[in-house]
Amino acid sequence: MKKTALGVLALAGTLCVQLATAAPSTASERPVTTKTVTKGEGLTAEFDRTDGCIQTRVSMFGSVFTVRGSAASEKLGVVSVTQTDICTLTTLINGFAEAEALDLRVRDALARGHLKMSMEFTDFADPDNPAVLPMTVNVSFRATAPATATSAKSKSMSEGIRFVSSRGTKSRPVAVKGTVTLGAQKVVAPDIPSYFATIGSVITKEKTVTR
Repeated sequence: MKKTALGVLALAGTLCVQLATAAPSTASERPVTTKTVTKGEGLTAEFDRTDGCIQTRVSMFGSVFTVRGSAASEKLGVVSVTQTDICTLTTLINGFAEAEALDLRVRDALARGHLKMSMEFTDFADPDNPAVLPMTVNVSFRATAPATATSAKSKSMSEGIRFVSSRGTKSRPVAVKGTVTLGAQKVVAPDIPSYFATIGSVITKEKTVTR
């Protein structure tokens, strides 16, 4: 009886040690899930004007992206300008500007809004002596056709990590009017509408499960 009792006690002790050792491992195997949601909006517009011998082409882009839970938004604006005397084939302006501070407002399901930016433009028309000029953008837009929506979803699994992502986009043709001022010159005037422009929005959702 004593041997039997000692055997039971020994077995119980062994089981306790095994359970105590296994407990932390079980806790560490609980899946860890991370989720990221990103929303963004962007405006693209193209302008082309010919006044006598002077042809001016302007391209602009402005966007705002926000990650859920983040207090700050990621903003980017880009404007390029080329101006040519087509009679003498002389390049008068050839450069671009970038901005990380801008005001893009989109309303009524991409139906209307405005874009405002202030930036420094670098003109490389004289490549040996680039000029830096102040630039301001103040344009508004209105939709000219219904929005087009697309969506996509993907899943993958690798080494115990499961990844799921989805992406939904909407885009809508718009007409853009306003002013783009480069130095003392209005390279885009209110009476010159864009010949191509679109406003778009995107929402991306990503989920990672690590086991």
